[in-house]
Amino acid sequence: MPIKRETPNSAIDDYIKEFLEERKQLIIKNLAYVGENCVNEARSYSGKQYKDQTGNLRSSTGYVVVSDGNIVQAGNFQQIKRGSEGTKDGESFARQIASQFPKGICLIVVAGMKYATNVSAKGYNVLDSAELLADKLVPQMLEQLGVNFNRK
Repeated sequence: MPIKRETPNSAIDDYIKEFLEERKQLIIKNLAYVGENCVNEARSYSGKQYKDQTGNLRSSTGYVVVSDGNIVQAGNFQQIKRGSEGTKDGESFARQIASQFPKGICLIVVAGMKYATNVSAKGYNVLDSAELLADKLVPQMLEQLGVNFNRK
């Protein structure tokens, strides 16, 4: 007697879509966790630090998680000292970079003040330790989730 399938194609399709959406949300949640840790690392690094006069540079440090061109998670653009300009510039810079990723899921960690690269070039830690932390945590997290990770 031949095997007869009774499950409709739509039920199989729905199951696959639901499974993929759950995995996607899990990846987003984990990338947000990594983003929070990276921002905390950048703000609290105990190595060679720049003098935080206005709070703008630290206020401009934050992250966004982007999925298919849309920011689905954002965090930690909080004002430090009198750094309200930094908060706005950081969020704006993160949105600008996010627009460059119309497909897939990505974590973007920024220091949004225009002078951030100059401070970093002088040997001060702006995002250096945060980048090292992300390079360590993201592959570990994706491996634990069973996601094939190819860094380009």
